[in-house]
Amino acid sequence: MTATPVTGPGRAVGTADARGAVDVTDAGIARVRPGECHVWFAEASADLGLLSLLDATERDRYRQFLREQPRALYLTAHALARKVIAAQYGVRPAALRFAAVCKHCTGAHGKPRLVDPPFPLELSLSHSDERVAVALTLGADVGVDLERVGHHREDLPRTVLSAAERRTLQSVPEGARDAAFIRYWCRKEAVLKATGDGLLVNPAALTVSPPDAPAQLLAWDDRTGPARPVHLTDLDPGPGYRAAVAVLDHAPRVVAHRMDDVLGPPA
Repeated sequence: MTATPVTGPGRAVGTADARGAVDVTDAGIARVRPGECHVWFAEASADLGLLSLLDATERDRYRQFLREQPRALYLTAHALARKVIAAQYGVRPAALRFAAVCKHCTGAHGKPRLVDPPFPLELSLSHSDERVAVALTLGADVGVDLERVGHHREDLPRTVLSAAERRTLQSVPEGARDAAFIRYWCRKEAVLKATGDGLLVNPAALTVSPPDAPAQLLAWDDRTGPARPVHLTDLDPGPGYRAAVAVLDHAPRVVAHRMDDVLGPPA
């Protein structure tokens, strides 16, 4: 499965496929429709104006970061999530309320979910280096992962790969091995985010398709609970990055957007 790219700052600009053009909200942001998964990418920003989009808890969390880069990533990811979700509901971004509950221990550190939404939206966040990603669906469990290529260099943590994946990676030319590993990692983490398991499940239990093949979950060893269908899609977040999104149950139409200015209105 491939994503439909949308050029322009987070707005539908003349993009269509067999199921029709992208719909747009009154705020100029693409509307998420049934059977769709939308993913927005943005560059990390340290613009303090983005704090106006966050709630008090998020602003407190933002101030706890000691280094500028993780602070900017957190700020941009949460501001972007609030902006695109608020556009779906027609409300102010700061008025949205979120809760996180761990699937395994019920602790407050799991996947973020909206509290009392007008209609069910599922979201997933990711960030790496200088870029963030936000994925939204209408009620379908979703997970997105974004990674910078080149940050793992020679010490690739191959223990997160299954035996079949390690054999395939070994056959990849050395100069392309880092990018191939990141492709594997993005697909695995996207799946584990969608299921709500996160890294409490050993990624090596999952086997996904080879990096040069269409994204697919091939096997999951020792899987607990019902085996819900997983639909994986590779995304193009820009040069030097890899990304993937996973949606459970029904295959979605995946649409990717770029948001050049999170605080400003779409152009």
